[in-house]
Amino acid sequence: MRPLIPAITLILLGHSLPAPAQPMPAPPPLTGFADLADLTLAAPLVVRATITRASPAPARQAGVPAVGKQRLAVTATASNPLLAPGPIGATLKFLWDVPAPAPNRPVNVKGLEILAFLSVPDAGGATRLVSSRAVQAWDPALADQVRAIIADQRSGQVPVVTGVSNGFRADGTVPGESESQFFLTTSDNRPLTLVVINRPGEARRVRLARGDIIDESAEAVPPRSLLWYRLACFLPRQLPVGAGGSDPALARDWQDALAGIGRCDRSS
Repeated sequence: MRPLIPAITLILLGHSLPAPAQPMPAPPPLTGFADLADLTLAAPLVVRATITRASPAPARQAGVPAVGKQRLAVTATASNPLLAPGPIGATLKFLWDVPAPAPNRPVNVKGLEILAFLSVPDAGGATRLVSSRAVQAWDPALADQVRAIIADQRSGQVPVVTGVSNGFRADGTVPGESESQFFLTTSDNRPLTLVVINRPGEARRVRLARGDIIDESAEAVPPRSLLWYRLACFLPRQLPVGAGGSDPALARDWQDALAGIGRCDRSS
């Protein structure tokens, strides 16, 4: 009786099977709210899309990517614009630098659902990323943050902060009590004042007054908002001499004001 052969191995001489595609990991998430705000404010088009095609871009046409990167020519189908300059087509085309794959293993990004921050596309859908980090994995929570930034920007209620013009400090009637006010400059000359309130036995309070009258209506700065971003990332780290920076107590209160707002979390 002939023995059964449990398996048969075929060897094809002179031929090799193509290496399987290397799955593309999700793009690294943004580490700070300021990075997201930078992208959102720089992009005239923010869109949810699905990649339908991607192939290595010819260097003679698309240039040479940085060391350790591969440049892909991507075609994506737009499904939900969060921000658009007008009607856009369903197909978008752009170049995207991704980590270089292992030798002979092409990167596979087909089907990847993304949130892309793009320039205005031409009639054929050709566009470009506004940043090297302008492709993010689709995430509803991330999209909600983008929508909030866009809504704040469109409202016209959040001034563009350009600096600080002056400050003064007044001691209270109780030892250890004081209040400092710092008058901020804005692109449209809208009044904006940072107030630092010190009272014995209480936590130091940092408030923002939006009008000419500074009273109890001054509010805390909401974190992870467009207003927070414009204060945390664009105010000077040191109080200028011309704004009272030579006064040690006032300069210290300025540092307290910045600490109360929170440090800008931009990653680079």
